[in-house]
Formats: sequence, C-alpha cells, structure tokens
Amino acid sequence: MPATSPHPNLAACLDRLAAHPRPPAVLRTARLVLRPWQERDRAPFAALNADPEVARYLGAALDAAQSDALLDRLRDERARSGFSWFAVEHRDSGALAGAVGLSVPRWSATFTPAVEIGWRLAPAFWGQGYAHEAAQEVLRWGFTALQLPRVVSFTVPANVRSWRLMERLGLRRAGEFLHPALPEDHPLRTHLLYFLDAPVTPAPPAPAPVAAPPAPSPAVLASLALPHVWVDGDGAPRVIKELIWRAVERGAIRVTLVANRPVVVPRHRAISTVVVRAGLDVADDWIVAHAGPGELVITADVPLAAELVARGVAVLGTRGDWFTPSNIGERLSLRDFATEARAAGIVEGGGPAAFDDRSRRAFANGLDGWIQRTRSRPPSPRTT
Repeated sequence: MPATSPHPNLAACLDRLAAHPRPPAVLRTARLVLRPWQERDRAPFAALNADPEVARYLGAALDAAQSDALLDRLRDERARSGFSWFAVEHRDSGALAGAVGLSVPRWSATFTPAVEIGWRLAPAFWGQGYAHEAAQEVLRWGFTALQLPRVVSFTVPANVRSWRLMERLGLRRAGEFLHPALPEDHPLRTHLLYFLDAPVTPAPPAPAPVAAPPAPSPAVLASLALPHVWVDGDGAPRVIKELIWRAVERGAIRVTLVANRPVVVPRHRAISTVVVRAGLDVADDWIVAHAGPGELVITADVPLAAELVARGVAVLGTRGDWFTPSNIGERLSLRDFATEARAAGIVEGGGPAAFDDRSRRAFANGLDGWIQRTRSRPPSPRTT
C-alpha cells in the first residue's frame, strides 16, 4: 500500500480509540518520564515555545497565551482519544525537557487520516539522544497499546536534525507534499513525508525437543493456580501486609512482594519476594513489566496505578480504594494539585492521613471481594 495514501485500517483504529479512549498513560525510559500535562508545566512549556531556535522550522514562536492554548488542546485530545503529546520530564532534574507524542493532523492531505509522531524539545536537551529515547518509547506504545497500523512524521527539508531522527527511528521517506495549512508562497510549505508501519511479529520457530522437567509437586501446582497478588512492598503498611498474609494462610491467594530492600515475610510456598536494585521507580517498573490482566496489584502510588490500569491490571489502594479507567485521570490531577499546593505553601504538611480501622476494613473488604470475583475465573498458572 503506498505511504502517500491513508492506511486502509487506520480509520477503523481511530474510531475504536475514540469510542474507547485509553486511560492516561505514563511511559518511562532510562532518563525520562513521559506523562500527562500538569499545571506546573505551563511556564516552562511557554518558554520552550517562545524560543526562536525551537520555532525556526515551525513557522512562528508562540506567546504565553498561545502556548497555554496548545497545552489545553493537548489535554483535550488525550481525553477524547486516549493519546496526544506527552510532557517529557527529565528524571534526574525533574525539569520539563519538552513534548513528544502522537496526534492526528487536523488538515487534509493525500495520506490523511493519519497519526503523526512529533517532538519539540528545549535546546538544553538537544544533541543528547533524548528525542530518540522518548520517540522510541512512544512508537512502541503506539504500536502495542494503541495497536496503530501506521505512524507518519514530516518536517521541512532544511530541518536536517529532525528528518535524520526519523530515519534513525526506522521511518522511511515516502516523498514530499505541500503543507495544506500554509499559504502557497510560504517558505516552509514543502515538507518531507516519512512513515513506519506496525512491525509484523513472525511466527516463533518450533521449539527443539527437550527432556521433560520433573513434575512439580501437587502443593506447588495448587499454589500456582491461586489468584496472583502483587504488593508494592516499599509503601504497604504493616497492617495491610498482615491482612494479605492471612489471605495466603487460608489458601485464597499467592503473593509476590516487590521492594528495593530486603523485606521479612512469612515462610510460605505461596509467598515470594523480589528485591530490585535501589533507584527511583525501579520497583514500579518491575511490577509494570510483570503484572498482567487477571492479577491484582496493591499500591498507594497513583502514577504506578495509572500505568497498570492502562494495561488492564486490577489495582487496589492500601485504603481499599480501587483505581479504575474512569477515575484514574481525576486521581492523577488531585495528586498533582496537592503536590503543587504543598510546594507553593498553600497547604502545610504532607502525606496521607493516619491509617485507621475504617481504612483497614475497607481494604479487607476490597481484597476479599476481588478474591471472590476471581475464584470463578482463576488465572492461568504462571511462574513469578
């Protein structure tokens, strides 16, 4: 199929995403966090959009009002379709590095409808591989979570830095087109068009015959068949862990506790621990990589919950509150507002309220309810 024509499956894909938007996603790379936009991003985003070097091939720099309007539009697009440009945060410094993400062009051309990948980084982050790192993760997410059949990108021929990045990402040049949103005499009207189709996963080769491993004992098989619960061990209160151990003792669940330091747990074949290396979000990344649909994660970490909900994993808070696709966006916004309010001195103190009997009962009821619902459809056994 020619890349200068719309992909035949894209319109149906966009209809599906509009009917069932994905929950807000948070993507992580080695050096970056790609997350939804927050109010604190307005000033650094405006500074980025006002920079003449950033605007060199975009037509014109934006003033503060225009930048705010763009940020609001990106938020609206995410709410409608489940994807847009992410705010790109530098992990070590917490600074806003720029924006990278996916969008649907609002004008018509021979290759539209289409989904475009684009990027806009502050000059302080140029030349260090950040755009490539973020765009690679966005492409992975777009082809897997969104199941996009094709992604396009475009820029002017003079923007060598941008189209070379497209080629490093694996996009192929399809030709040139005249940007329909620019006047005929505009010096930037001619654009290069690049595209990348979703990778086709080849059928795995037939496995070589191997000797059958020793059959596991009936007790081990029974524990593997139990509903699987993951515990964010770095933030779970002791009283919550005690409730979880009781559920294990009565044969209701098996548990994997993930932490970045050794944790003492009861000796039981249905309880295991994973100790990851120290570092920001390392335990969270492990849980995201290993927890799957049909399983339960227990955490009070809202950004971690957002990633898991987007992957179809059930998430129960340590106070018995459920994180769901319908409430996770609001939970993220409330968390960000509270963080900003404390930083600005609007409110004093920080952290959650004291854990009380009401919270304990709510958590116990939430865990028991999930166990009862899951017993009728136990997950397939899998090792941790």
